[in-house]
Amino acid sequence: MDGQHQRFLGAMFGLAYGDAVSFPALFHRFQATPRKRHDFLWRTNQTLDQRNITRMMVPYTHRLEPELLEPGPTDDTEFALLTLKALLESEGDPTPASLLAIWQREIVPRADEVRSSISVRAAIENLKVGLLPPITGNDNPLHYEDSAVARAVPIGLFCAGSPDRAAAIAAWDAQITQAEDGIYAAQAMAAAIAVLADAGSLTDATAAARRYFPADSWIAHVDAIAQQCAREAADLNDLMLLLTAKVINTVYSFGCAAPETLPAALVIAEKANGDLQTACLYANMIAKSADSLPPMVGALCGCYQGLGVISPAWQAALSKCRGLCLPFLEGEDLTLNTDRLFQRSQQHAKESR
Repeated sequence: MDGQHQRFLGAMFGLAYGDAVSFPALFHRFQATPRKRHDFLWRTNQTLDQRNITRMMVPYTHRLEPELLEPGPTDDTEFALLTLKALLESEGDPTPASLLAIWQREIVPRADEVRSSISVRAAIENLKVGLLPPITGNDNPLHYEDSAVARAVPIGLFCAGSPDRAAAIAAWDAQITQAEDGIYAAQAMAAAIAVLADAGSLTDATAAARRYFPADSWIAHVDAIAQQCAREAADLNDLMLLLTAKVINTVYSFGCAAPETLPAALVIAEKANGDLQTACLYANMIAKSADSLPPMVGALCGCYQGLGVISPAWQAALSKCRGLCLPFLEGEDLTLNTDRLFQRSQQHAKESR
């Protein structure tokens, strides 16, 4: 297996690793249990809170298969795989229409079965009534959410060595569910992955990402703060305190704002010198954004280091999608699909010469 192939697999498995190890992922895996169990858990937690009990009830497998809650890929991985499949299905260069086709064919008819973020749900509802991108992403209460960032990872791989092309395609994919800063963040991730997949340095990758932060935009403003935090921090430990105080704000009730999470991911990956385990460990320290940050830094560092940094045991745990959010992806093999993306990318590169 050549170096670029290793980096393709490293990016996708790094994404899946970060996706699997966060505390929110435990609740995503709980989706595989009966609905009444969900209701009981949240009802009980409400009662515990009313009675000033500090230890919350967490997902459990009583009388069910214990494997249901074992670590495995969840939402970010499944939506990244969705876009990966759209790339495989595209004839020639991907287009806005080819990226949208899989949503119209697989997601809209199964809308009631799909579990997703708010921006994705809003986009699905828009698609159901006949609206099309960019309206589906713009007429959206959380258009600045980071849902399109994970989907940008396979796009960056497909465009290895061509960050500008990666960013252009990522914008087409992102506009299905996002607008403005939600798109800029996806473009940045795609550009960074395109550089890393072509054996570029982490410094070059983050510089390529930041080129897609328009001057005076929300994401550019927060990125400047994040970089200042990185300069002030003596180490990663201190960086987490600074990011929590100055970047991941406590005003907003969701931890998934792309102008916050993507800049934080870039500086964490840089401060960790691209080390996957270190970056994911520290990303999980920012509890509010633990659903987004670990997969982001996992993809960046996994692409930088290659698949070899992920142990065979973890590769086995991450290799199969469970269809927790996109039921039609249950049983899909991450290795096989990434191998196909690598082959498709190689073929497309030859045809484009």
